[in-house]
Amino acid sequence: MTQFLRRTGLVAVVVLTLGLTACGSDGDPDGGSGTGSGGDSAAAQEALDVAFTGQMAEPPTTPTTPPAGINLWVVSCGEQAPGCSTPVAAAKEAAETVGWTVKVCDGQLNPDGWGSCVRQATSAGADVIVPVGIDCASIQQPFQEAKDAGVMVVGGGGADCDETGGQALWASEREEVEGLSVEQGFNLMGKLGADWLIGVTDGQAQVLQLVFTDPLWGDWVRQGFEDELASCDGCSIVSTLEFSNNDVVSGQLASKFSTALLQAAKANGVFMPTGAFMTSGIAQAIVSSGRSADLNVITGLGDPSNYDLIRNDSGQDAIVAQPISWGAWGSIDTAIRVLNGEEPLPQGNGYQVLDAAHDLPAEGDDFSAGVDFKSDYQKAWGL
Repeated sequence: MTQFLRRTGLVAVVVLTLGLTACGSDGDPDGGSGTGSGGDSAAAQEALDVAFTGQMAEPPTTPTTPPAGINLWVVSCGEQAPGCSTPVAAAKEAAETVGWTVKVCDGQLNPDGWGSCVRQATSAGADVIVPVGIDCASIQQPFQEAKDAGVMVVGGGGADCDETGGQALWASEREEVEGLSVEQGFNLMGKLGADWLIGVTDGQAQVLQLVFTDPLWGDWVRQGFEDELASCDGCSIVSTLEFSNNDVVSGQLASKFSTALLQAAKANGVFMPTGAFMTSGIAQAIVSSGRSADLNVITGLGDPSNYDLIRNDSGQDAIVAQPISWGAWGSIDTAIRVLNGEEPLPQGNGYQVLDAAHDLPAEGDDFSAGVDFKSDYQKAWGL
């Protein structure tokens, strides 16, 4: 997509040094759960500073007028997962704010459900479909049918089919961080997770890594995490656990994780690519293991339930947070601009590591990086 030079100001900007070196010290690993204090070495502290700064901007301010009479379908990756239901609710709120008719379809954490929702939307004469947390490649044929029927698809955090060498089937992805592709954004999420672990262990992170195999972005997060952790001489991945949506739906994820954690006896850190499933038994398994005080646990993405886990020291210590409700409003902004024949703009909702001592939202609140994004969008939309 065309990149725009307009930017009203940065909440926090960090130069991405993907080759950041964070060598381990000769001391022992940090034994406590992640407090964000870091170790003594300058390189480890630098990694921690990068994690807490993250990369965030602001919503677009260029005016645009929402067209009237739009029939929007929001396809949820799975309403039982807060990481899906939270942005779905936010997208619905944003669309209703501009007067659109909104239908939510629950994809139930499986591609058959996602495809069925897209086909229902196409048959119902939707003007726009926003698939939340769903990649084009996972259900390419239903998206092709939607395109052939003249239905506009705008990304809700996933990647279009051209990201995997196919033909683009969506009207637009949602551009988040200016200058970064969807893939590079997920690389950044993994990188910041590694930076935090490097910092809090003083460059001695021994990590049990979880890899989410269903979405395209699961491998992108893994790559960003592994590349950054490899820059730390004293750090390593001691074990890797791959999991899928089916492990969640079948109730097997917690037991698989418990076994992996038991086998990873040397681990002092855990990286989970999405916080959405921590309440599906992962957090409880960490507490029940008796090792919670010795493990530094960080996830990607997430929602207020993850902030509660961090706040209450209940099996999670930090999160590579993204303002997901802000991003959902950004999908509606993208749809408005594409419907108007305008170029979509970067939405500004980047990534930043939060822990109990750094920028955790108030209880019950979603993460917004201090930005009143709803007011910003409404102003840009002339409301």
